[in-house]
Amino acid sequence: MAATPPSDIYVGWVAALEAAGCPARYRAAGGDGGWGFPGWSPNLAGASVGRAALARHVELAGDGPLHPLEAVRGWVRDMARSPTSPVGSWVADLARAGDRAELAATAASATRWIGGFARMTGWPLPERLALVTDEGGPFGRRWPKRWRPGRGAEVCVASSPDAVVGRVSAAGHFDLLVHRPMSPSDEAVADRAAFEAAAGTLSCGIAFDEVVVATADTGERQRFRVDPNLLARGVELIVAVVRQRVLAQDDWDFTDATPSPACRHCPARADCPAGQTWLSGPGRWRGGLPTV
Repeated sequence: MAATPPSDIYVGWVAALEAAGCPARYRAAGGDGGWGFPGWSPNLAGASVGRAALARHVELAGDGPLHPLEAVRGWVRDMARSPTSPVGSWVADLARAGDRAELAATAASATRWIGGFARMTGWPLPERLALVTDEGGPFGRRWPKRWRPGRGAEVCVASSPDAVVGRVSAAGHFDLLVHRPMSPSDEAVADRAAFEAAAGTLSCGIAFDEVVVATADTGERQRFRVDPNLLARGVELIVAVVRQRVLAQDDWDFTDATPSPACRHCPARADCPAGQTWLSGPGRWRGGLPTV
């Protein structure tokens, strides 16, 4: 066990991906900031802003013409005046600080998200579909996105689908929808489905029928039936994050390092033998050209 108990462990999909990809890199990345919610960034905020802006557009314009950039701009203006969600407060802070570059990056990501989502689901949106937003509302669902194993527990597991299809109830049939603007690897898709199946079940207390992962740039839809095997894989991903957080409290080595292009940005690359070997070999090349 750790010499000092870990605290504030935020288990989201990004943390699960990093812990599964290279445990050593995940342990090294915590630093003094800990492993809590990583904070908003343009990429992380893009989907949240996109869902909220699309829900606002449906509420105001119904099935009217959808212009993704204008929908995002209208939502950003509303949040700058009166934020109603955590990501809205973050956007309002950016507006007050005059950080136009980060606002533009967030708006671009959200606009792309809306365009891809409408392409994948069709427009107008299907009747049984509810967008997952922090604000809820008539066209969005306020999602119980976080689950803790006990009151005051240091571990927080966050579910982050983009929409729910069907009514979430013990007698209903319902699916989770995850929208990806770009194609990830097949393994990442399967693990994302497993993570959302487990995290969503923990959040709601009810298992979903399927997790559907839709990818905008290829038009592909992959369906994953929620069964004991998928839930078990999702639990493995969740537990791995907590386990690596605990291990990071003690002395550890790099025997479980998994070299990849991420080594170029790893905070522990100077101390990792496997990473240094990769950087001096395959890692020297990027797009057929040596990295200098």
